[in-house]
Amino acid sequence: MDIAVLFDLEDTLVQTPWSNHKHVLEFRCNTRQKLVDLGIPPTILEGIEHATIMRNEASEYVEEYFSHAKAERFHQKMEKFLNHYEQDSAKKSRLFPDTIPVLKTLDELGVKIGLVTNTSRKAVDVILEIHGLTGYFDVIVTREDVRRLKPDREGILYAIKRLGVKHFFMIGDLVLDVLATKSSGGVAVIVRRNLELSDSQDLLKSLPADALKKVKRSFENGSLQADYTIQSLAEVPAIIQSGKRDT
Repeated sequence: MDIAVLFDLEDTLVQTPWSNHKHVLEFRCNTRQKLVDLGIPPTILEGIEHATIMRNEASEYVEEYFSHAKAERFHQKMEKFLNHYEQDSAKKSRLFPDTIPVLKTLDELGVKIGLVTNTSRKAVDVILEIHGLTGYFDVIVTREDVRRLKPDREGILYAIKRLGVKHFFMIGDLVLDVLATKSSGGVAVIVRRNLELSDSQDLLKSLPADALKKVKRSFENGSLQADYTIQSLAEVPAIIQSGKRDT
């Protein structure tokens, strides 16, 4: 069937320490400092709040200005830095009760299921093993598979190419997921289990203008808002069935 449902992993299918805003702020601060320590000019990161966008901008700078040897050292040091957080997050993750029932229902509907995450394959494998999620996904795209992370559309485009589909839904919990989906031509579904998010966590409010401009250039006259906002994954099958009738 020519339709797929892609999922983000952390705080979409499983709850992690990233749902704690204090933990997120600590990671963002440490990421910024690590990038600067590894030779990224602070001006490159100025005005950027999301750690993933910092890393995307840093990667562009490294590709353009670092020698091959220096770039290798940069990536090795960042890998070590990220692995500490990702493994801790994976081991402390908790499965949302609606995750497995929804994955089973989607499988019964005959849609292809993919996972597109900014975390590492090593951390993904830990989470899938701990929570019995191995075998539910037709494709898994991790940060090792792409040069640029969400909100860039690279990971999503790679997933749908491997799945061989034209129509897809992307289920995530962050604005990064929405932007990547919209610029890829998909239907964006945002899960907001906590409806009292602070402004710094809310959609679009914490993204620098340059990041939004890059996404806007990827599609014409589209809204940057999610197509659906839900409180539980249990709402997903009905959305997919409605979308299947429209395709």
